[in-house]
Amino acid sequence: MNLIPIQTTDLTIGQPLPWDLFDQAHQPIQKRGYVFETEDELKQLEGSSIFRMQKPEPEQIESSGDKFRFDDMRLKVGHKLQLKLSSRSKGPVEIKYNSYVTSLIGYVQDSTVITAMPATDQLIGEPFVEGDQVQVSLFSGNSVFNFIVFVDKVIKVPFKYLHLSFPKEIQGQNIRKSRRIRCSLPGSVVEKHIPLSLIDLSVCGAGISSSLPLGPLGTIITLAFTITILDKEIPVTVKSAIRSAKPINKNGHKTISTGVEFVDIKSEHMQTIHHLIYQEIVEHPENVI
Repeated sequence: MNLIPIQTTDLTIGQPLPWDLFDQAHQPIQKRGYVFETEDELKQLEGSSIFRMQKPEPEQIESSGDKFRFDDMRLKVGHKLQLKLSSRSKGPVEIKYNSYVTSLIGYVQDSTVITAMPATDQLIGEPFVEGDQVQVSLFSGNSVFNFIVFVDKVIKVPFKYLHLSFPKEIQGQNIRKSRRIRCSLPGSVVEKHIPLSLIDLSVCGAGISSSLPLGPLGTIITLAFTITILDKEIPVTVKSAIRSAKPINKNGHKTISTGVEFVDIKSEHMQTIHHLIYQEIVEHPENVI
């Protein structure tokens, strides 16, 4: 784990932490997004060694180089979008970099982008106000795109939706297909009801730990597991071919380490895995293999 020392003067009261904080023993102190509300909270850290995670190396994310046009994103009605609302406080509702998942209703070129209001179980009060700045993130193909827009209009009747300003600049990054992350995701082999744990994951395949063998090399199995994105659980099932298997004996505990290759994966499940990998690259680079 590569850590960089910081000072309490690098932290701002009332603003979300831009990084996870660690102590000298690499133990977590506070999570990214935590808000120090008072000066006394910061004073408690004075005299202690504080560190943040070093940013991922440039080769971990392949930059697309040039800026993108709107058409390059190939958006379709129903495309999933992540809306990140800038920090603000208005009346009794306090918003601090909250993220919401919504879907595209449509757009008018160079005029407006129309999205559904995020699901009601994500909302507290009325977080979207006309004039607010919003960062939009989405996946399309093997790329992640980001752009900044403003809430032009909040429509509540006959149903709730948002008019966002049309993006002027669009940034994109290509995630290499081979990029793999460490994880700990419980799952199972559907055909045999064998419980297992995914210990690493990419859009090409996964590393698995189990107490029982999953099958001979070359066997096609169906993996089932769940990925959590923005507190939403998304079930994934994917046909996989067993490419390697070996017994592991650690501290007297015997397990089988199996490597599988995804041979038939739905586009929406690939997008979910892409989303998880990009999230880990940005927020937890220590999990990138």
